[in-house]
This record gives sequence, C-alpha cells and structure tokens, in this order.
Amino acid sequence: MLKTFFAALAVAFLASGAALAGDGPLTEDQAKRFVKTLPALESLKKEMDEEGKSEHMRVATQPKAGEAFKPYSNAVAALKKDFPADHARLAKAVKPYGFSAKEWGVVGDRIMIAHLANKMQEEDPRTMEMMENMDQSMIDMMPPEMRERLANTFAMMETVKNAPAEDREVVAKVGDELDEYMETETPS
Repeated sequence: MLKTFFAALAVAFLASGAALAGDGPLTEDQAKRFVKTLPALESLKKEMDEEGKSEHMRVATQPKAGEAFKPYSNAVAALKKDFPADHARLAKAVKPYGFSAKEWGVVGDRIMIAHLANKMQEEDPRTMEMMENMDQSMIDMMPPEMRERLANTFAMMETVKNAPAEDREVVAKVGDELDEYMETETPS
C-alpha cells in the first residue's frame, strides 16, 4: 500500500469556448489521454531534476493541512509562477493530447485522487478508518514536525476519501496503465 501511495505521489511531482476539463464528469477518454501524457513529460522531469528544481516542486505540491490535495494543479501553478519556461514546455507537451496546462492539472488531480482511493480500497480498506480513529493523545505526544506531516497526510487522505464514485469508476479502467507507468518510474 505505501509503495503504491508513494509511487502515485512521485508521479504527481512530475512537473509536480469549453468549460474547464474538470468541471464536468471525468471521461474515460480524458483518463486515457492523461495517461499518455506521462511518458511525454519524462524529458521535462529529467531536466528539472538535473537543474535542481525537483525539491522546490516537491515542496510546492505536497499536501498541506487546511487545503484540498491538488498535486497536479499545484505543480502547474508552481511551474507557471516559478519556472515559466518549464510551464511553457509542459503546455506544449500536453497540447497534442487535447489539454491546456491548467486542464491537464485539473484532470490529473481527479485521476490521481481517484486512483489513490481505488488503491486504498483494494489494498487495505481499513487504512482510512484507522487514521480517522487515531487517538489524539498519541498525536499530541509526537514531535511538532511529525504532527505537521501527519496533519498534511490527513488533509490528503480526506481528499482521497471523498473521491467521487464516478471518477473512481472511470479511473479503474486505466488503473493498470497508471500502475505500470508508476512502477517503471519509481525506484524499488
């Protein structure tokens, strides 16, 4: 379960007159097109790693208490603000798949959240229940940094817990492809 969770987060840090792609129902076509973008962004990810930008992107995209978990949208926003040339490369890379950079981020969020929800249900459906039932006195005894990390994890888990059933159903159709991509991208 944790390996899948961290693999999903690693992918989220890649860059970590129609309505915005995320406004309506998530479609199987959107999910398939999104998955096809992931290998297309590998050169951008590699160059950002080599240029030392990955740590900045990791911080910008990590879950934060009090905020909805939006790893891809946060990555797009961080690129636009802090690395505009890389944002332009992202936009150019996802355009052939029918996305603007912003749409790609919104669709990516929905896909990743639904995928994480599906994986949690598949691998250990009790995880969410266990986290919700953690004894507050145990949390209070943790060092402040650990409490902050736990609060951030809870924020992410809350978003995952509320993944729409319709999104989860669509993402289940591309789940194997997502897993296959993540397994090749995440060191064992």
